[in-house]
Amino acid sequence: MPGGRGYPVGMDDLPLPAPRSLTVLLTPDPGGDVLARFIAGLALRGPLTVLDGGNCFPGYRLLQYLRLQVPDPGPAARRIVVRRAFTCHQVLSLLEGTPSLPEPHILLDPLATFQDEQIPLAEAGRLWDGCLRQVERLQALAPVLAALAPPSRPERADFLERLLARADRLYAPALPDPHPLQPALL
Repeated sequence: MPGGRGYPVGMDDLPLPAPRSLTVLLTPDPGGDVLARFIAGLALRGPLTVLDGGNCFPGYRLLQYLRLQVPDPGPAARRIVVRRAFTCHQVLSLLEGTPSLPEPHILLDPLATFQDEQIPLAEAGRLWDGCLRQVERLQALAPVLAALAPPSRPERADFLERLLARADRLYAPALPDPHPLQPALL
């Protein structure tokens, strides 16, 4: 996969996604400061669509970053179309209803709702395959950036792998070790 694993630049300086590409940012905080700053930078350049599947759109931080760049953040903020989904069925509907436009599309934690144990694995897989087809449709005209947390359910980890198989670039910072070693007492 071009770009390799790890950040080629600082976390605060994600490069602009290439036209007609899929970039994946694997991060423990898909709606954090990195994405707020990145979305603000894109909004200053032109229109973009944010599809929030993890209920993590960083609206307040985004406006703070816009205010640091321009005296009136209103015009840039109005260039951002934000659409939300709260179930995996809604994520697919959201993607299907998103028009193919030549502007960046940001997917915030699209896998979050697919971790719901109430959705059978086969059903979630079928829905995710539909989502991946829609991502391919959107990237045919514009760059797509998917920012997501690692899957919380091991039996659904292949959902991430299927997305990564389609990605042109992956940014995956070193995630903290969930089981750090305690230093020995002397």
